[in-house]
Amino acid sequence: MSPFKRRALYYAHVLIAFTLILSSWLPHINPQSIWLSGVIGLLFPLCWCLNFLFIILWIIYKERFLWIGVFALALSSPSLYVSVGLHPGSGIAAEGRKQFTVMTFNSSSMGLKNYKEDISIKNNIYYTIKESQPDILCLQEFYTNNRSGYTDHISDIREQLHYRYFYFTCDKTRWYTWQYGIILFSKYPIVNASAIPCGHSAVGSGSSILQADILMDGDTVRILTAQLQSYMFKSADYSFIEMKDPAVGEGKNLAGKMRRTIYKRAEQARQLASLADASPYPAIVCGDCNDTPVSYTYNTISNNMQDAFLRHGFGLGRTLSFLSPTLRIDYIFAQPSFNILDYRTFKKKGFEHFPVMATFSLKRN
Repeated sequence: MSPFKRRALYYAHVLIAFTLILSSWLPHINPQSIWLSGVIGLLFPLCWCLNFLFIILWIIYKERFLWIGVFALALSSPSLYVSVGLHPGSGIAAEGRKQFTVMTFNSSSMGLKNYKEDISIKNNIYYTIKESQPDILCLQEFYTNNRSGYTDHISDIREQLHYRYFYFTCDKTRWYTWQYGIILFSKYPIVNASAIPCGHSAVGSGSSILQADILMDGDTVRILTAQLQSYMFKSADYSFIEMKDPAVGEGKNLAGKMRRTIYKRAEQARQLASLADASPYPAIVCGDCNDTPVSYTYNTISNNMQDAFLRHGFGLGRTLSFLSPTLRIDYIFAQPSFNILDYRTFKKKGFEHFPVMATFSLKRN
């Protein structure tokens, strides 16, 4: 290797290693103090892979610079541990009370596109729910319509999929019958439920946190489900991200949109975590957090909680079907009073988000 090439690769590796460390640790800082901390975590998977390749390169050339990469890997290892699941098999039975399942799914308006219902997507959603039979079903970006010629999803899901109990936030209504929000269906009685405001969202679903207390064989469990603030990218934003149209103006607009979203999502994450901490009952938090595991959002919500994917998931666990395979943004968290027995991701064709489901039991006192 020539001295020039060696020096250039050295400086490139130093830059990547430094960015890797920043992407791992900056997300612990409130982005309202340093807004970059709310987005730099997205670089973690790329920087980790590049850093690893540099380590292999230095080993091949027998260069001492490999210690730069090893040092960066060591400092960033906590972020790797929350990004990758290492449990390919199903969980085993654990001591506890009766088992139950919770599914969370951003339903993308149940297949509604441009005010037209996509029947194939709707049927696929219904089939997935019927196939998995969750005891508690949480749907974000839920849409229902009791106007003639459209689908009353609340009635259909209750009747066809046998859910006796439900609570719907109904955050947004258009033309009297087009209703949007977050909904929870349950096969167990809902003894108390409410919609807690968490900021306005144009699509309705991100306007409130749904809180429900569910009675299960004498035990009460609290479910908190939400869709945190989305970037609401448009086609021009995706074109810029994918470098199809890297215009300067679009880049500035995108940066401003991301900054505003990051601030709002940080507030919502703290609110959701506070609600879980204040719960008088064992709590489960689930939903579309619109952020990856290496983020302030994840760090805030997962504090003192178990991540069901890390307990029984395998691989990267992506839940968003496009852009990047590293985008695990839909989660199920549980307080330590629960046993987590299993975790599944339903990778169905045509879904923007993949449903995820976990099996729980309450630990014995």
